This record gives sequence, structure tokens and C-alpha cells, in this order.
Amino acid sequence: MLAVSALRPPFLLSIDCGTGACKTAVFDLEGREVFDASAEYPVYHPEVNWAEQDPDEWWAAAVETVSKATQRVSPNDIAAVAVDSQREAVVPIDNEGRKLANSMIWMDERAVPQQKEIERLISKQKVLEITGVPVDYFFSAAKILWIKENQPSIYNRTACFLCPKDFIVFKLTGQRVTDYSMASRTMLFDIRDLRWSEEICDAIGVPIELLPDAKGSWETVGEVGSQASGLTGLRKGTPVIGGGGDRPCEALGAGAFREGLVNIGTGTGSVFEVPLSRPRPDTRGRVDCCSHVVPSLWEYEVIVNVTGGSLRWFRDNFGVEEIRRGKATGRSAYELLDDLAAGVPAGADGLFHYPYLSGAKAPKFNPAARGVFFGLTPGHTKAHFVRSILEGVAFQYAGILEILRELGVSVDEFSMTGGETRSRLWSQIKANVVGKPIKTSSVPDAAPLGAAILAAVGTKQYPDFDDAARNMVKTTETLQPEEEMHERYRDVLSKYWTIYEALDKAFLNR
Repeated sequence: MLAVSALRPPFLLSIDCGTGACKTAVFDLEGREVFDASAEYPVYHPEVNWAEQDPDEWWAAAVETVSKATQRVSPNDIAAVAVDSQREAVVPIDNEGRKLANSMIWMDERAVPQQKEIERLISKQKVLEITGVPVDYFFSAAKILWIKENQPSIYNRTACFLCPKDFIVFKLTGQRVTDYSMASRTMLFDIRDLRWSEEICDAIGVPIELLPDAKGSWETVGEVGSQASGLTGLRKGTPVIGGGGDRPCEALGAGAFREGLVNIGTGTGSVFEVPLSRPRPDTRGRVDCCSHVVPSLWEYEVIVNVTGGSLRWFRDNFGVEEIRRGKATGRSAYELLDDLAAGVPAGADGLFHYPYLSGAKAPKFNPAARGVFFGLTPGHTKAHFVRSILEGVAFQYAGILEILRELGVSVDEFSMTGGETRSRLWSQIKANVVGKPIKTSSVPDAAPLGAAILAAVGTKQYPDFDDAARNMVKTTETLQPEEEMHERYRDVLSKYWTIYEALDKAFLNR
């Protein structure tokens, strides 16, 4: 964090309403983070497979963190506010703007019956063609139907359904509005015409009147009102920009908003964010096609289930010594595990890891899959296990590259954000496996920066996104693929996927 006194205003404030916490960050026009603060909130599980959050706790966390920001940065120096958030969740509010129930968030699984009902009411292919996403309980439409069928007293009092970001924007401005990127995760939005789909809404019985206005992520949607100003310290009248979903904001914050430039957002899992100049839904429904936060742009989102989570699982269960030594030396256990893996040759001497601890999304799309170490011999050590995890994740990336080629996407370069970028070794392995340059961002958590870029363009601090990104997006390093290692990994990959085919049958029969 930089000293505010050393920087010149104007500043841009972004609110990132994630699943685990709300983070408020302040950036200058060079993309430097001036201040950040975060506040956590819980996920509630009233029943098995249910996952809820209290929208008022999102707002309380936003108020807490924004208030800390305005104590460090003069509210008069904040040119605009933008919000990004988790997606798919819905918040029913009444005519007075009060939340009527907790929000069913993205990980809630109770709407499976509603998914099946939607499949009876309208063609799955029609939904995919219009919305770019397959029929799934995951998306907002199924959640709204669940409320309609199981909580009619709440549904009948609902004036509008908002997503998490939209709820924060409503609290700031009083406006009931969403943006194209959030709307495209509801399964109710026409991604070509950029409006709510009357055909789908009529078919499944969700009145468009219950949905907020949809606008561009870069548009000014309102101003900070008197009540919000009093609570947060923000200047009354400060412009609030539409903002967007956390994933496309992350892609923007990494500079990935042109075809050929792909961002990989990493964490417990990874998401490939693939810009498209026109909407091209995957007819097989494997990957989602959504609206980007940049005008006239869309994106594929390709999910790998458990990437960083696989290494964390190993650390927690078998890295006790590294955790102990890390505390004693001031280094992270992950750094010490990296040191072990660096001494093992490419291919981990035949030890392969399949990182399917929670089933397989891309590139294999098998929910029955499970995590596997294959090829273990007495000569393998802890270091081999770590190396095989790093490589097993990178091999999934190579598989996704093949899917993108099938979809007609040519990738020139990858950027990468999130926790896995802290491991230079892992980033280099990935570059060697996919055979493409990988840029690591100077701001590992790029979604708030993406929101700040939206605020900068929305208030004309920069004339366009190219100019804004040129000044605000910084790269820490570009890792070039090593040709010899890439060729070596091609041979390893062939063996790796041949073994998977045998495992795939075992997964289905277990």
C-alpha cells in the first residue's frame, strides 16, 4: 500500500463483494493501490446443500471498509465508485428496498428440481442459444423459481430481484439496476440483444418487471445518496458506475479484453476468461458464453475445479514440516514445497496427479471423477508428489487450450492473476506445458482494479479502455515457454491423457 500523500488525485474507489469477504480498494490513475481494507461475513447452511448469505451483512461490510477508506483518502478526491461481486446469487427486495430473505448464493444446490422444470418448459438448446449458458440450477433463474414455488409469501412481496453487486449499488444510490455481465449469469438474458429475454421469462413464468434495468458496466447508474454518504463518508453526489461480475472485472484488471488475450484467474479453482468479439455460444454447452464488462465484447468462461485447492489439500495433510519450518523462518509453507518440487525433473519421474478432488469440470467434464496419484514407486518422495500436483494442474490448462481451438479461438498470450501467481515455478511450468507466454499481474487480486478501470472510463478520466489499461494495468513478469521443455511435456501429456481414459471408466463404475 502506498502513502496517500505521495500520490495525486483523483482516486477511484472499488468495492469487491466476494463470497468470503468485502474488499474496498482505492486506486490512482496509474493503477497503483492507495488503500485497501476487507471485512469477512459468513455463509449459512440452514440445510444440507443450501448456502445463503445475508445481504445486510454484505452492506455492513461495505460500509465498514469504505468508511476506513474515506478516513485515509479525502472523499473530495474520489472521482467515482464502482462495484464488482460474486454472481448468480439473488436478493428479493420489496417496494421500500428492504431485503425479504437471505440470498441463495452461487454454491447453493437446492434448485435442482427447478432446473428440471425449466428443461420441460423450454428447449435446452433454445436457452443456450439465447443466453449463452446451459440450463443449470447454478444460475439465478432456477433460484428465482425456487423462491416462487417454495416461499410464495416472499415472492409475492418482491418488487425486484438483485444480484450482490446490484444490492450494494442500490444501497449507495437507490437505483435498481444491473449490468450486462451480471445479467448474463441469470439464464434470463439475451446476450446478443443485451436485454432480458421475453421468450425465456414468459416460458418459465418470471415477469420481466421483477428484474432490474440492465446497463453497460461502464455507465454511470446513479450517485451516492445522503444516507449512504452519512454511513460511508463518501461525498454525496459521487458518481457510481455500473461495475460488473468479478470474473470479467478480473479479466479487465489483467488487461484481457481483446481476442487472443486470455486471463487465467486462479485460487481454489481456476477460470479461463476468453474475450470474444461476438457472442458464440458453445453448442455442446461445455463452457459459458457471457457478456464482458467492456463494450461490444463477450467471453467464454472455462472452469477448472480444484487447482490451488489441490496444493492446499496436500499442504494441510502432508506439509506439517513445511508449515512448522515456515513459521520458524518467516517463509510460507508453499515456498518450501516449491523448493522441493524444483529439484524434480519434468514429468515427476512418472508420477501423475489428476486434480479432481471435487469432480472434473474442464477439460474432462466428469462429475464422477476423483483425485488420483498414478504411477507411485518406492523411489518417489514428497517432492515428486508436489511436482506432480503442479504439473497435473498445468496439464488441465493444456486440455482447455484444445477446447478453445475446437471453438475457433486462437490464443496469443495468457495473463494470470490470483494466488497461484505467487509461485514462479508453477507459472513457468504452465508456460512450458501450454507453449504460450504467461504474464503475471502486479495486482494479484485484479477484480477491484478492473472495477476501478470501469470507474475511470465511465467518468472520462481516460477516453477509452485501451488508454486506461495502458496506464493502469502493470505486468510483474512475462514467462516465456522453454521450447525444449515444451516438447518434453508434449510426450508426457500423451501418456497422461492415455492413462486418464482408463481412469474415466473406473470413475463411472465406482
